[in-house]
Amino acid sequence: MNRLVRFGLLSVLAGVALHAEALNDILARMDQSARNLRTFSAKMKRTEYTKVLNEKEDTDGLRLVKRANGQTIGIVQFFGQNPQTLRFAGKTVEVYYPDAKRVEVYDAGKFGKLGKQVDQLLLLGIGVTSADLRRDFDITAGGTENIGGKPATRIQLMPKDPDLKKQAEKIEMWVPEGESVPIQVKVTRTSGDYNQAIYSDVQMNPTLPDSAFELKTPADVKRVNVK
Repeated sequence: MNRLVRFGLLSVLAGVALHAEALNDILARMDQSARNLRTFSAKMKRTEYTKVLNEKEDTDGLRLVKRANGQTIGIVQFFGQNPQTLRFAGKTVEVYYPDAKRVEVYDAGKFGKLGKQVDQLLLLGIGVTSADLRRDFDITAGGTENIGGKPATRIQLMPKDPDLKKQAEKIEMWVPEGESVPIQVKVTRTSGDYNQAIYSDVQMNPTLPDSAFELKTPADVKRVNVK
């Protein structure tokens, strides 16, 4: 009898542990976080998977976000063998390739023309309201998974824009229980390739200098507008 009782209790506890949070509760926390956001910083590990080769490549990075005068500015740095820095300000996306001494400039309002820069979608979840998400995506909540030692609810975003659908089949975010910032974001392409970012050392509203949000390049770097 005691064994049956213990088994029953364990089953109940397992059910609680695996129970996903209500989507509206998570979105409400994200709305509050978006209202209070001034700055954000986090370390990140990006994984790029190529289906045809069945290969993964991991890259360490750093993500910074600032909101000022109604505009959100973001910096993402990827280190390693092929370093690059992405800067987002309003509808402009700049991608700096130090080794090539080249900066590519994109119009973020034209998702379908971003080409391989699906990295932009990895930035979802910081300073974004539920109204913004619902405008651009059909949103559903899945189950709970353990990410970085934390139970997190998986949220699936299906793009509404036809051009975006050509680039990204779906976007998934994992939001830890009781928190408002995704700990993991995954963008799956229509080809089966995917990009994934896992965040750590997350800090909300840290003190960051304005210079941290500037794209620092040498004078001989070539700037190219990508259309």
